[in-house]
Amino acid sequence: MEQTFTRRELYELVWSTPIVTLAARFQLSDRGLAKTCARHQIPVPGRGYWAKIEAGLSATKTPLWKIDNPALETVHLGGHRPAVSPYVAFAIERANDDVEASRRERKLSRPTEEPPEKSTSMRQPKQLVAFEPVIRPDAAISGLVSKLKSEAPDNKGELSIAGIRIHHSSKTRLVSILHHLAIALQERGITFSHNDKGVLAAIGPDDIRLEITEERKREKHVPSPAELKKKADFEKRREIAQRRGQWLFPESFWPEYDYFHSGKLSFDIQNWAQGARKRWSDGKQQNLEGMLEGLADGVLFHLSFEKARREEREADERRRKHLAHRRELHKQRQAREEKRLLFLRQLADDRREADDLRTTIDHASKLMAQDSPEYRRMITWAEQRLSKLEVQNQLDTLTSNLRDQDLFPEPDELYDPEGDPPPPRYAWGD
Repeated sequence: MEQTFTRRELYELVWSTPIVTLAARFQLSDRGLAKTCARHQIPVPGRGYWAKIEAGLSATKTPLWKIDNPALETVHLGGHRPAVSPYVAFAIERANDDVEASRRERKLSRPTEEPPEKSTSMRQPKQLVAFEPVIRPDAAISGLVSKLKSEAPDNKGELSIAGIRIHHSSKTRLVSILHHLAIALQERGITFSHNDKGVLAAIGPDDIRLEITEERKREKHVPSPAELKKKADFEKRREIAQRRGQWLFPESFWPEYDYFHSGKLSFDIQNWAQGARKRWSDGKQQNLEGMLEGLADGVLFHLSFEKARREEREADERRRKHLAHRRELHKQRQAREEKRLLFLRQLADDRREADDLRTTIDHASKLMAQDSPEYRRMITWAEQRLSKLEVQNQLDTLTSNLRDQDLFPEPDELYDPEGDPPPPRYAWGD
């Protein structure tokens, strides 16, 4: 029977009950349960943990780290698991492995970093983080900063360049966020850039596009007294003009809507990766400045996902071409087999004909005294035919013919060490 847990619930279970006992309860192997925990990034007790507990000694409990992939927050044990496309499941697993490996590498490179506080049952409020304005932005975003500085805001105060739409008042803050994000991405081997396509993060040939926006609200415009007075004055002038037989075109004295920028920024990853987080936004208890590590890990996840899919597509293409090559070799081998059989049949026919000719010629020698000129001419022709067949059946001639027709080459260019390929699959009705 299937049972569903949150990561936190399963974490508490594996640290309160030996995994062997717990696995038996769920009708799983202890190794299978351990793999499930690893897949959902849930730490499990190491060797000696339960021995220390039974001996009354203190034992260190590994805290449960926060993750940014919502697909891993729910754990299904036993029964049917939610369907994940087999075409992307491997890419999700590869991406998770790459993110975990990157975290371990960064942890090893920062030996003096303070260990995280142990988790408690009370959720601690997250603090808003603030960055100082950046005087010299990272080289990766220098071009982007120049574009932001040179771009003039529109009549709503917005700055809009490829991949970015914010209010001009948020420009300094965004530059600081991008500066620290570029550094975080570089620690993960990711390049950060901007071009006509937008804001890009890349590892080698694989890239993803980021879109940065600021939340804005639209409200119906309430005319000010000055705007109302302008409209009233225009209506008076228009009425006078009408009495004179003149026409004044209507005018607009205020916008239909007012737009208010909240200062709340959002980073959206535009690429598709099943089950992965795609948006990071300012919130009430946490802002983007405090999410940069998670955002950088999310970018790494998407890039690893893209790489895994690309490599699989390339592998599929290589397999397709390899199979097509094998099928072409098989086709050529079949054609050659027909030529071989034809050659052997012709050889056998020639030998039978030669034997028949010899018998006929031997028999004709007994009738030479009473033969007719026509009969003698036939025997002469038969002797010439036999001579020709005997030449064709000589070893040198046969070898030369075999070589010319390339029937038994060595080495054999049509040889397939994998044997005959499987037949092609056809759609129903073909």
